[in-house]
Amino acid sequence: MLKLAMANLRSRWTAFAGVFAALVLGTGLISMMSLVLAATAGTPHPAPQRFAAATAVAVPADARGEAARLPTGLPATVAGGAPAGVVADRTFAARHPGGPSDAVGHGWSSAALTPYHLTTGRAPVADDEIVLTGGAELVGHRIPLTTAAGRSAYTVVGATEQRWFEHAAFFTDAAAARISPPVNALATTGPAAALPTADGVLLLTGQDRRQADPDPSGGADQLLNAQAMAATTSGIAVSVAVFIVIATFAFSIEQRGRELALLRLTGATPCQVAGLVLAEAGLVGAAGSLLGSLLGVAGAGVLRGWMVHHGVAPGWFDVGADPLALLLAALLGVAAALSGAAAVAVRAARVRPVAALRDSAANTRAMTPLRWVLALGLLAGAVATGWTITATSPEYAVNARKYGAVPLLFVGGLALLAPVLLRPAARLATWPLARLGAGPLIVRQNTLNAGRRTAATVTPVVVAVGLVAAMMSMQGAGDGARADLARSQTRAAAVVLPLDGGLLDRPTAAALANLRATTVTPTRLEISGADGTVLDSLSGKAVRPDALGSVLKPTVVAGSLTGLGDDFLVVDEHTARSDDLSPGQTVTCWLPDGSRTALRIAAVVRTGLNGDDTYLSAAHTAGALPALAWLDTPADAATARTALDGLDAAVGPADLYFDRSAAKQRAQSRNASVVVLGISVGYSLLSVANTLVMAAAGRRRELAALNLAGATRAQTLRLIAAESLLAVLVGTLLAAVAGAAVAATQATALHRLVGGFAATVPWAPLAQVVVLCAAVAVTAAVLAAWRVTRGRSIEAAGARE
Repeated sequence: MLKLAMANLRSRWTAFAGVFAALVLGTGLISMMSLVLAATAGTPHPAPQRFAAATAVAVPADARGEAARLPTGLPATVAGGAPAGVVADRTFAARHPGGPSDAVGHGWSSAALTPYHLTTGRAPVADDEIVLTGGAELVGHRIPLTTAAGRSAYTVVGATEQRWFEHAAFFTDAAAARISPPVNALATTGPAAALPTADGVLLLTGQDRRQADPDPSGGADQLLNAQAMAATTSGIAVSVAVFIVIATFAFSIEQRGRELALLRLTGATPCQVAGLVLAEAGLVGAAGSLLGSLLGVAGAGVLRGWMVHHGVAPGWFDVGADPLALLLAALLGVAAALSGAAAVAVRAARVRPVAALRDSAANTRAMTPLRWVLALGLLAGAVATGWTITATSPEYAVNARKYGAVPLLFVGGLALLAPVLLRPAARLATWPLARLGAGPLIVRQNTLNAGRRTAATVTPVVVAVGLVAAMMSMQGAGDGARADLARSQTRAAAVVLPLDGGLLDRPTAAALANLRATTVTPTRLEISGADGTVLDSLSGKAVRPDALGSVLKPTVVAGSLTGLGDDFLVVDEHTARSDDLSPGQTVTCWLPDGSRTALRIAAVVRTGLNGDDTYLSAAHTAGALPALAWLDTPADAATARTALDGLDAAVGPADLYFDRSAAKQRAQSRNASVVVLGISVGYSLLSVANTLVMAAAGRRRELAALNLAGATRAQTLRLIAAESLLAVLVGTLLAAVAGAAVAATQATALHRLVGGFAATVPWAPLAQVVVLCAAVAVTAAVLAAWRVTRGRSIEAAGARE
């Protein structure tokens, strides 16, 4: 059978061109995403970075005995007792307009610990001079910098090379000490014994110095967004590619029904026919998968550039030709080809020869048993997944990565059901045109008679439009729910925010202390069990005790927010359930400065949509800078504008803050959708064109007979265009059902958290995708039909298929 399969491929290569193209593009898509996902795994920079030139580093220790995160400083007794030759390292925010939001400042003596080398200029000498990493073009310029001490102008006197782990500005040591008095680390390039030791101080040497790096993961943490995007996109892309490759192979074999029947008629057994089909699929699959894998390498480079340009991945991120990822993509491509061939080959081989020869294009059996099982299984999986999330973790309903399986399962299930849903959907789509004459009815009946061919066109349309409808409506509803929940839980007229993002500076915080303002300070704390083991690490907000229940009103599910003292702790349902916490319980907590205190669980609140909802008293974060401040009344806002005039902060309406936060969230969601949906939608559009070209090749006799019956070539092409538009319309209707199912499932989960929210429909993106599908379908169908109707109709009618 292998020799016969190779002979078939050589003599009738045009019959296999469509499935080969689908396989190359599908495997290329899988290969591209596999390479990007593989590049985000592991530890890109395993060696110590920030303190690479130091032999030892002393840093504050946290509750786990690991290096504490910034801005934790060493005890004053330890920092002040450091001998000569030991560098007192300070790290603090130092941002300038238009620069990176995560820029930091150090004293110049810290530059030798990496080491940084001057590429131009000189070291800072005066307190208003700085050296920038990678800022050679700014040397000689005077730029404003915002630090904890406020905004001041500095002259750039030098520049160093740029390192991957930070954007830094180096001040004189005296200026750094004035801006940020706490010492965050002590480091030496000599013997480790030069560093002081004490309780709460961790001495790091060798590879352990990585714990003191800005990113102790060696760059892996910087790739978390890229990894999440690549994982989500890979799951969708692989599912779409495998599904469409299987459908394309199945359609190709359906077109060869009479050819396979002739083999049966000449004595071939069912096993031999099935073996021939599988051999052909294996050969095409191997060749197409190999070429597609190589194509994926080029595509991965383009995607890498987009990710870096849009801030999804850091600038140092690179994608290599990982052999394992390429092998996996090739194997998936071959498996998809064999699966698509096997699903139909078994049925074709079992048909009696005479019955198969009499078979026409108007097939009445729309679904195979396997397709029924897969379709219903996917829909059942979508319902079960949505129900589980609603019952256990409804907050996951706004997370595209954790909830993305629900839209994918709904779209996949309805796409598989396209053959059986085609008839009612087509009747619904053509019902308004039924009274316009015989034309629409002919188009409808011609579409229904060729159910398998139409279903092969409808399937990628359902995938393209359905993914956009389901994923973007899910994201829109989630973004809206976040904004509505934040707005409903805040009772304030105005908000104070830093001008350049980050945290408010010390002068602003001091001015706010004299006003009626509710400052919110982001912090982290760790909860310890009775045996001293750390139960959980939480992101929290430090506020005045009397602000909870008045200015900030999270939904309480247990306990109370009244009468709070400085020993309170408020946690959300998810944390309470995970750590077995309840109101009235006293827990031991490690605070960011390394101190330990006992806090009482005052209340358990409903889990929010942006992570942990944890609150504690601002008394435990004395000296830390707030991220924002809420002002109760318009009068308070007017007073604050006067008091903060000239400082690095702005006062604005609370509603404007929420609107801008929602707009930023929507922009981030759209940015993610470009990759998550764009790649899969693009492949689906190519599949629409490919399927219609394949279908036209099999309709040569049909179109010739139509011309012999009196239809002009222009009328034939208009009929083909109308059929293509109807297929797109049917696919859009099925996609709308998928989107509605996702919206209804998500609404059940969000109602548990928000109570009520506005459902969103992505009208503009939906319209764009539908128009693209229609344009691609009509263009491909008409051009393919124009090609096959060239020449004399009488010759085409008698031609061999």
